[in-house]
Amino acid sequence: MLDKENKTNQSYNMILILLNLAKKNLQRLFFLLFILFAMPAFSLTVHGLYDAQVPIDDQSNTQVATAKKLGIAQVLVKVTGQTQSLNNARVRAAINNAEAYLDHFSFATKMLNDESQAVLKLAFNPSQINELIRQSKLPIWGKDRAAVLVWLVEEQQGVRQIINDNSHPMVAQIMLQAQQRGMPLLWPLLDLEDQVAIDGSALWGLFRETIVNASSRYQADAVLVGRLFQDQAQQWHVEWNFWLDGAEQQWSSEGADLVDLVSPMQDRLTSSLVAKFALIEDDPSASLGTHDSAIIKVEQVTDFEDYVQLQALLANLDGVEKLQLYSANGSTLAYRVFAQSNLSQVKLTLDLKRRLRAVDDAALLFDSEVEPVWLFKWH
Repeated sequence: MLDKENKTNQSYNMILILLNLAKKNLQRLFFLLFILFAMPAFSLTVHGLYDAQVPIDDQSNTQVATAKKLGIAQVLVKVTGQTQSLNNARVRAAINNAEAYLDHFSFATKMLNDESQAVLKLAFNPSQINELIRQSKLPIWGKDRAAVLVWLVEEQQGVRQIINDNSHPMVAQIMLQAQQRGMPLLWPLLDLEDQVAIDGSALWGLFRETIVNASSRYQADAVLVGRLFQDQAQQWHVEWNFWLDGAEQQWSSEGADLVDLVSPMQDRLTSSLVAKFALIEDDPSASLGTHDSAIIKVEQVTDFEDYVQLQALLANLDGVEKLQLYSANGSTLAYRVFAQSNLSQVKLTLDLKRRLRAVDDAALLFDSEVEPVWLFKWH
């Protein structure tokens, strides 16, 4: 009876919000109601994390069995963000038993280097894959992921040129490996606005203020700067600077083959992102106490379109099992969010949402008796 009364109150509150926000423009209300469940989220979402495509020579049982093992390995790398996860004993056993995790597969062809290539398309079961990862005590990297803007500058005979052309071997390899790991990368357009804002010398000199200003138009969550050159012995050198949340990391590599220099960078890059945004769900220290719900308060929700977009954003958060409207006070809305397993996963995903800005880091209110309360502004 009490549960029914709560649901009635929530429905009543929802109606009041809709009427209040829509009274200025009734036509707009009906249009937005129509698209309510089609509104996209505002962070970069990676699709196909549990799908794989593996080239095959024929449809023999041997080829298909091998392709299934390669396919589940691809999926595990994408979901954990780490190639090292394939070294886990439990994961290795699962790879040898890939069929048990497979939902369905089909044969197809795709163009590869201007030639038709037969492939096996595989779809693995997300719940089973996630459970395997949890049991292996590995991180699960959700579908909402930080976008990294890549500035790559190459020095040749004293001339420094910014590169974003995928015909360049390093750019092509970076893009390929990022796709394999499910890591969203942004590349500068190098249009007139970029050319006015920054040049190769500013990147080479790591002029941080100039780089930050030039990067701001892309609204990336992190910035990666690569400086590439070849010495007199024909050895390639690349130095990387990575900025995330105001902290800087640096690493470098060298070798005769440009392609070989990409994997070490990808390992360091994904390790940093996974450490911040992914979650080892069996780790109790990563949990926000024993609570399975939190209150999300959002200020400056001023019209019905804001409400629609906010509702869609919160409803599609990684790790959310259920969302309830909690209260409405003017332009401030509050929701109670119930986590599927761990509130930390939800909070990490919220940090990636570009239209939500935390009012204060200290706005996380928490003790053993009260739910956490997270305060944001909509913008």
